[in-house]
Amino acid sequence: MQTTAIEVAPSRLPSALGGLGLIFGLGIVSCFVVNIIVKAAPIGPWAGDQIAEMYWLDNVTWQLMALWWVLLSVVSGGFPFHRIEDPVTRGFVTLAVAWLVGWLSAKGIYWAGLDADWVFPVIGCIFFFIAFFSFAGENWIVAGMPPHRQFFILLVMIAFLTYVVTNSSIRWIPAWWFPFIEMGSASGVLAYLTRRMTQPGKALAQIGILFLVVICFLAISSSIGVWDTEAPGVGTFWTIGYFSDPRWLLWFMVACSVSYALLIQLRNWPFTLIPMPWGGILACLFCVIVTTIVTLFLASLVGPVFTDMNEALTYAYMGTHWSFVIALLFGFGNDRPYLWAGQKTSGSWEDVD
Repeated sequence: MQTTAIEVAPSRLPSALGGLGLIFGLGIVSCFVVNIIVKAAPIGPWAGDQIAEMYWLDNVTWQLMALWWVLLSVVSGGFPFHRIEDPVTRGFVTLAVAWLVGWLSAKGIYWAGLDADWVFPVIGCIFFFIAFFSFAGENWIVAGMPPHRQFFILLVMIAFLTYVVTNSSIRWIPAWWFPFIEMGSASGVLAYLTRRMTQPGKALAQIGILFLVVICFLAISSSIGVWDTEAPGVGTFWTIGYFSDPRWLLWFMVACSVSYALLIQLRNWPFTLIPMPWGGILACLFCVIVTTIVTLFLASLVGPVFTDMNEALTYAYMGTHWSFVIALLFGFGNDRPYLWAGQKTSGSWEDVD
């Protein structure tokens, strides 16, 4: 039986550029459409001048809630669509239902009598817990269960923990870790640094690494004047301050959009030529540099192209949704395995000293 050798550090630029073009092309089109919809029919209780002020929040909430439902299905073996045999059909069905349920979830925040101050605490917590249990945690809490039970248990656990956190003095798990877990997961550097650890210790170690990275990131942000350490945060528990310049939020949103997209679609090339952990670290720094360049570019378009910073924020963030959807539902960037220099098994570092 003939086997195909797995390439070491391949350069697959044509397919990479195609995947990136698809992600950001869909991001631009869908953002334009979603902005029209939320301005005409706001998700939140906005009226009059409030719509122009708050439509960006409706856009971001809708796309993130839709993405969360996609991720929950993916980590639960594709449930409830796992019986659809054709992967493309399954992807489109999952995506369509996720956008519908995502809108209902976004609207549900306000139906529950909550206001806009609850949006990011809720979103921050549900994304943190699915990352902790399923991405960093490798689904250890539902290992061996059939897809429908994985889906149900994860949904109940995440809903329960989100309720507990958002109704306590903790209030939320600050979302500033999100682009860094994208970088660390997509590059594999988090898996490398925690190789041969068992769960849930591995997940806790990865979250600890991310915590230290975020603290350094906020210290740098403070030193350049875009983060105020004395400002009140979302809750009283986290005394880490808040951003003092809207360009900080723009940077964060761009980082969420480009990090996973770049590394997955490029198959981490050319950083795969450099053994871990330095190759992975350089891949993460590459995302930081690209993020900064794109942020400066988008900021320069406020006025000439974008009406205001709010509109720029919607376009900055939409790539987050599509970077995961295109890779996890439709396989772009994940179609063929590859190896880093020094790696023995594609997608794993467990057998490396």
